[in-house]
Amino acid sequence: MILLFSLIAICVIWCMGIKIVTAEGMVLQKLGDYAERKIEEGYKIWEPLVYCEWCLPSIHTSVAFVFAFGIGIIESLSWSFLFYYPLVAMGSSLINGLIWQFYKLQNDKKEFYQSSVDKLTNSI
Repeated sequence: MILLFSLIAICVIWCMGIKIVTAEGMVLQKLGDYAERKIEEGYKIWEPLVYCEWCLPSIHTSVAFVFAFGIGIIESLSWSFLFYYPLVAMGSSLINGLIWQFYKLQNDKKEFYQSSVDKLTNSI
């Protein structure tokens, strides 16, 4: 069970990192913008690769397994990892989505209050 939670944690860190570095104003913003344009053109593969915080773990869970092997959390490969993969992908998707929704909610609140303060100070 500790292995499962460790893999989920690694996957969440990786996927949130991908989501953050491709966001507006970040180092890979151009990649995020490109993915958004491609999705609008109908290339849905870009959603789980870069764009959709709920979808990222469906593909990027494999990266979490590689990192876990590289840092020694996974010591040897086993057939049981075929059963771990969907659990890690689903758990990571849930946590990624909730974290990102919470972030967006807090950011929207901040922008709302900031715009209210700006309106109030402009009217005075």
